Order: sequence, then C-alpha cells, then structure tokens
Amino acid sequence: MQMTRQEKLNYIADHYMKAMWAKAYSVISDAHEAEDACQEAFIKIIKIIDEIEDVTELRSRALCCMIAKNTAIDMARKNGRAAPTEDVYMELDAPVPERDGPESIAASNEGIKQLAALIEMLPESYREVLRLRCVYEMSAERTAEILGINANTVNIRLSRARKLLKDRMDADGS
Repeated sequence: MQMTRQEKLNYIADHYMKAMWAKAYSVISDAHEAEDACQEAFIKIIKIIDEIEDVTELRSRALCCMIAKNTAIDMARKNGRAAPTEDVYMELDAPVPERDGPESIAASNEGIKQLAALIEMLPESYREVLRLRCVYEMSAERTAEILGINANTVNIRLSRARKLLKDRMDADGS
C-alpha cells in the first residue's frame, strides 16, 4: 500500500518520535532542547519524505534517529557545548528518561501533527511556495520560474503563508 506524504509524516510522528527524542537527549542531555532538536529533525524529514519509500522499514526508523542525532549535535555545537563522542550515545530502543513521561512526548508528537495539518489548510498558492522555498530550499527565482510568477510574488506569498501559520497557531494555542 502506497502512503501519502501526510500518512508517512503521521507514521513517523506516531512511531519514531520517542526513539528520535531519546537519541537527541543522549547527545544534549536536556529534555527541552531534545524536543527542539526533534522538531528541527522533523522539518528536515519533511524535506526528504518523498525519497522515503516505506516508512515502516527499520532503515527508515534508523534514518529518522540519525537525523535527530545529527541535529542535536549541531545544536550542541551552536550552543558552545562539545557534543559527546559516539560511544556515549544511547541505543535506538533505550528508555526515555523518567523526568519526561509519555504525556510530554505525546504533546510533542501532537504539535508536529497540528503543524502539518495547519500547513495543509493553507491556500494552494501559499502551500506551493512554502513547499518549494522551505522544504526543497529553492531560491525565490527558481520557485518563481517553476510557478510562472515573479520572485517578488514568491516572497510575498511566503511571508503571508508564514504569517497565516503563525496566526493559526496562536489562535489554536499551539
């Protein structure tokens, strides 16, 4: 059975986020920063989701965890902390530390699902620009060329899409 992009993202959020969080936590040892790393990692996964054929495979889980780990390492370096060496990383199935229970992990997963749902609710013209500029990291000029509009229109639509997302997130209390 072929999954849609949204189904793939939901599957990853439902089944891999705990392991991704554990991997990120093993690098930075801070629950909140581990959640931030997972959110950043999920954004990176969104960018490559079309390249992941079967998200239910073990290698897909390993890929998601690797992205979370590398994102956490990058965050640690940006914050001026040395990232731990490979031998101190937890295994993929390591238990999540007790101070953050299933409720906080579920809340994190729910936030990702809410963001994905909010993006899907955007007008198609905004979604297209958001996808090309943020997910595929195309320039405004390349995006304009693909959509048959000018670069200024691309930048305006991107700005409006971001504002609309922010407003909807604020209204939802996200």
